[in-house]
Amino acid sequence: MLIAEDLLLLAVDDESGKTVNVDNLNARLAGALLADLADANRILTQGGPEAGATKEERKEAADAKILITNPDPTGNQALDAALEAAKGEERRAHKVVERIADNAEENLLAGLVERGILEKEETKLFRMLPQTRWPAADSSHENTLRATLKKVLVEGAEPDERTATLISLLHGSGLVANVVGKDNKKAAEERAEEIAGSEWGAASVAAQVAVAASVAAVAAVGAVAAALIIAAAKENEESAEAGAQA
Repeated sequence: MLIAEDLLLLAVDDESGKTVNVDNLNARLAGALLADLADANRILTQGGPEAGATKEERKEAADAKILITNPDPTGNQALDAALEAAKGEERRAHKVVERIADNAEENLLAGLVERGILEKEETKLFRMLPQTRWPAADSSHENTLRATLKKVLVEGAEPDERTATLISLLHGSGLVANVVGKDNKKAAEERAEEIAGSEWGAASVAAQVAVAASVAAVAAVGAVAAALIIAAAKENEESAEAGAQA
């Protein structure tokens, strides 16, 4: 299983087959795929944060460079698509994340369906609007994964590098409470932040890149929304002035 597949399984509700509310899921999946590519010895990162880096320092991971060390396909559809995206001319990590994010979820879902972990159900809402759901077909791996995460986030067990990378990607996504329950949310988020800034979290700059890209995406959306509000207010003001003059 890929780290990106684990992240997506945690984001898809087993029964409804719908994705739960996740902050910038596509960027996080892209970061997870970068971590998987690193694990597959296909890429290296240059200029990433050091162990123990602060939040502000970790945000700078978005400007790290992605270097292709082995261009050969892996045989995994989602991973190979991510590798192709990483070969683009712009190698700054946040740009690579943006390119990978375009089809990351679609490719990962297809792979999980092909292996019988999820099912693909196509229906129509009100008999008109097409809908696709992805309910669980085999939850055994996800159940084991959730148990492992709870041991680390709630009981204080030490994570291995893979689990730490996944937790770094989960941190701030809104999924931690979904994994550990609302009663344990605060303590688990604090533990996730501790891991994200530790030597474990820094083991994969890809996790930090995904978070940095998410922050940038939220800021961009906020800036566009603010510009639209200002433009609408100005238009209303001008209309009011024209009406008064008439």
